[in-house]
Amino acid sequence: MQARPAPLDSLSTTGRPQEIVLISASLAHLEFMAQLRAKPLTQARVTLVSPDARMLPVNRLADVLSGEAELAACHIGLQDLARACGVGWEHDKVTRLDLASQRITLAGGRTLRFDWLSLSPRCWDDRKPLDAQMSGALDHGLFTHPLEHFLALWPRVLDLNPRGNLRIAVLAGGETGAEIAFAIKHRLPQASLTWVTGGAATHEQATTEGALGAALKAADITVLHDHAVSISQGSLRLGCGANLVCDVPIVADSLGPPQWLRDSGLLPPPQTDQPGMDSRPAVDAWSRCTGHPQVFLAADADNALGHNLAASVQGTALRAASTPRGTYWHGLFGRPGDFLLWEPAPLRGTLLRWAKAAHDQRLLSRYRNGTVLPAAAANAEAATPDEAR
Repeated sequence: MQARPAPLDSLSTTGRPQEIVLISASLAHLEFMAQLRAKPLTQARVTLVSPDARMLPVNRLADVLSGEAELAACHIGLQDLARACGVGWEHDKVTRLDLASQRITLAGGRTLRFDWLSLSPRCWDDRKPLDAQMSGALDHGLFTHPLEHFLALWPRVLDLNPRGNLRIAVLAGGETGAEIAFAIKHRLPQASLTWVTGGAATHEQATTEGALGAALKAADITVLHDHAVSISQGSLRLGCGANLVCDVPIVADSLGPPQWLRDSGLLPPPQTDQPGMDSRPAVDAWSRCTGHPQVFLAADADNALGHNLAASVQGTALRAASTPRGTYWHGLFGRPGDFLLWEPAPLRGTLLRWAKAAHDQRLLSRYRNGTVLPAAAANAEAATPDEAR
């Protein structure tokens, strides 16, 4: 089944282009911008709004933490990319979203009208709901989101103990939490590393327990299927009542929606009995928010978003959202998970990290200088990046 929306304001009939506003950077937004350089969308004007001037792809986080790559080599300059692709650039935060008038208000006071709005998963940046579930998290936890803020503080962690004899706990985060734990252990082999999974083993963890468990054990990473209820200076309190000595608690879970999203009416009513952190609006097969088809909320690496934004302007058929499963090397050699990159077999681990670095560097070059890969190559490259959690 295909959706075919009618174009809202044809340039030929109204004399003005439609307005597409992208809020926060994601791989899907960057890919859409790169597509615009290859094929400009003359019926629309595109604007990117981001509080960060640079963007780190999620799939490069472990490379930076492990020391396999320098942060400067992984960053993407958003202003330069926007300029190269003919996209407007607003280095600012959103403070209000008015769905009725289809306008957003920025912290600097500017108001932008939109015909089509696309939200990046990185918009979810409120830490307060996590602090309510895990008291002391704001005061003592090191949050991995937003990535740019986390990596700005990471050098301070490395300086805490020159010998690396730190007690570090990675709290939840799903598969990303495991990858972070492996990467840190690779960088700080003398550190005592614990991954607190956030609860009972998930179905995905259960199906890979043998391989993942063996890799975690070989890397000397302790796994606790529990959750933290509070963080204090030097320790964590777990749900079972035990205390875990910890110098650096790294909170890898998803954050809550910002206030402007909660006030917009776009989110579902909060569940008082289940105050979930990851409250998001329901979306259809084309990543459009239910009840608000002018608002898109696509996965970080949704390859169909760029086509669907252009098709919405032109009134042509949309494509079903493309949601990569697992991670960029999921299923490689018949074994799932990013832990393959950090397994103790030196040769294979080195070769895998080299192959991943070459793949990621090719994608980075596409978004840094605006050059456009051939369609087949671009599709192959975009099929593998990790989805934002």
